[in-house]
Amino acid sequence: MDGRSLPNLGTPVPGPASEALVASLARTECPAITARRGRRANETQIAQDPIVWTQAVGANVQDADGNVFVDLTAAFAVAGLGHRHPDVVAAAHAQVDRLIHGMGDVYPSDVKIRFCEALAAVAPGDLEQSILGLSGASAIEAALKTAAVHTGKPGAIAFFGGYHGLSIGALSVTGYRDSFRRPFLGQLNPWVRHVPYPDPYRPPLGLGFDASPEDVRDRCLAHVRELLHNPASGSEAVGAIVVEPIQGRGGEVVPPAGFLGGIREICDELGLVMILDEIYTGFGRTGDMFACEREGVVPDVLCVGKAMGGGFPLSAAIGRPAVMQSWGASSGEAIHTSTFLGNPLGCAMGIAALEVLQRDDWPAVVRTRGDALRTDLDALAGRHEGVGCVRGRGFMLGLELVRDTSTREPDPTRALAVTDACRRAGYLVLPSGIWGNVVAVTPPFPITDDQLDGFLAALDAALAHCGVTAERRLSKPGDSR
Repeated sequence: MDGRSLPNLGTPVPGPASEALVASLARTECPAITARRGRRANETQIAQDPIVWTQAVGANVQDADGNVFVDLTAAFAVAGLGHRHPDVVAAAHAQVDRLIHGMGDVYPSDVKIRFCEALAAVAPGDLEQSILGLSGASAIEAALKTAAVHTGKPGAIAFFGGYHGLSIGALSVTGYRDSFRRPFLGQLNPWVRHVPYPDPYRPPLGLGFDASPEDVRDRCLAHVRELLHNPASGSEAVGAIVVEPIQGRGGEVVPPAGFLGGIREICDELGLVMILDEIYTGFGRTGDMFACEREGVVPDVLCVGKAMGGGFPLSAAIGRPAVMQSWGASSGEAIHTSTFLGNPLGCAMGIAALEVLQRDDWPAVVRTRGDALRTDLDALAGRHEGVGCVRGRGFMLGLELVRDTSTREPDPTRALAVTDACRRAGYLVLPSGIWGNVVAVTPPFPITDDQLDGFLAALDAALAHCGVTAERRLSKPGDSR
């Protein structure tokens, strides 16, 4: 396995070693974390346990049974540069020999300072002052707190289908699934309002399937304006708008051109903080360093993570100085910090990852190769019934599976069957979307043409074998999977 290998499976998937390890995990981990045999998806029994990863390199993953897979998930888009990129690994080894842990807000490490400088250099516009964290959710929470101290308002507008994390603060703006929020409603920010995201395939707000992308965009922007100008909506407490430039876990949904610019205009008019969540889309994933650059939009706070750390848990909320200055100077006890803020090991890996991204111009490579992959997926979709659309940008693509193309009824059961069939062929993909009916394709950037060709053949076979689901019951967004 060298990162460029095709699948090599020596056991059934999952194999006996993975099954034994997952059984052990079930005894020591909260049952709500890892999905195991017995999970149900829309009344369909899931008969397979997960595989257990033991090592990975490039676009390859090896499991506990020695089976080699091709990873089309990039491990939740973290492994943009591929698993264990040699420059990132070398930086980690060098840093381990120097300093593993510092005191981020008391005695900062030299490498933390250099990482903040590197972030300021790569961030768009005048974004240059960062609050570092360890997860996307912590970056979102830092951004929400920044908006609160800047505007004096506790509320925010966020979008249905948006995924911003599951910690309490981030969950307040997450609009992904009701089932994620329902147990914690009493703890969530009551001043958050959710509005429809402009999905051209599923036009919201009463628009028909024949609505143009421009109609979808304009109606959604008008709805935001109406909400903000309606005193009965509680809009006087709204200080920020939180938005993904492309919804990731929501199903690779690309809004119509001009939508982000419209949100920027609304924020400027009303003095709101525009928070852009590029945790998934940032650092080359969509064919630009940041997805917002395609439309020339600069937010007030940019949230980043995932691929930024080269595999280390690392995130940041990067803000405009005029907004970040609202925090005021530290009095010796920082009012927003954490023990591992600016961890030296993570910062060293982050510096290396940013250097590789720019040196090798991976965003440009992803744009070209992503266009080619999109063309191949479009051709494949045309051969199969029940593929509603192919969408996305760069190496952030998805196939929406439906039971009926005329009604666009989601087909999550088929999507799960397709991803399982691909896994048994040695290719790892995941379902996404609020119904779980989108097959997400988000490979590591260095994936080879041979690996992509093998995946396309496996996906073709999986779609043919896993036909359109016969039952007509419409799954609701709140259903558990």
